[in-house]
Amino acid sequence: MQNCSTCIIRSKAVNTLSPNELTILMESCAETTFNARESIMKEGILSSHIAYLKSGLAMVSKRGSKGVDQVLKIVEPGNYIGLQTVLFEKVNQYSVMALEKSVVCFMDNLSFKELIKRNTEFANELLSFVCREELNYFERFVNTHQKNINGRVADLILYFSEKLYQKNSIEIPLTRGDIAALTCTTRESIARIIKDFSNDGIIKVTGKRIDILNSEKLRGISIE
Repeated sequence: MQNCSTCIIRSKAVNTLSPNELTILMESCAETTFNARESIMKEGILSSHIAYLKSGLAMVSKRGSKGVDQVLKIVEPGNYIGLQTVLFEKVNQYSVMALEKSVVCFMDNLSFKELIKRNTEFANELLSFVCREELNYFERFVNTHQKNINGRVADLILYFSEKLYQKNSIEIPLTRGDIAALTCTTRESIARIIKDFSNDGIIKVTGKRIDILNSEKLRGISIE
């Protein structure tokens, strides 16, 4: 377990804590490493901790009324997981799974709430985080429902290439089913679109690796 006071990837909220408050945080915090496809948080289970993703990637999903899991978002390092639960509910409202080897800090709910009461700057940073998350959700919702399927898939490839990995040769750590759930389409449609992109010389697919050959054309498709 790394000392919170010297951790270089701690959140802006933690930066507002006093030495005594940092001690409270460290005494209620535990660091865990998860391998790819391991469960970090399970929907419907009593919530006891807030999670903070220090490294790696995670996927958030929620089960619908028909028993099918809907992928809601990808979580990047430096983000909290479970804030909505600790502030509003007693059980986890969604599941979270590691997409690659990930390091997660778990903080006891009661201690976390105590820090919110003690430190208004800490609370304000958390509120800012929740607001940004909601605005990002609005944008994802609009894009998912107004863009065509090709645009959604192009968006996803560019997201992993330009924002997460910052290179043109990538391995997206999602199954075809995950991609279908995230883009609100079917696995068959995903397979067809990937094949079409490949045939058009936009990407090259080798096993799990995708090489982007024409990023400009892919960006053009992403806004359709």
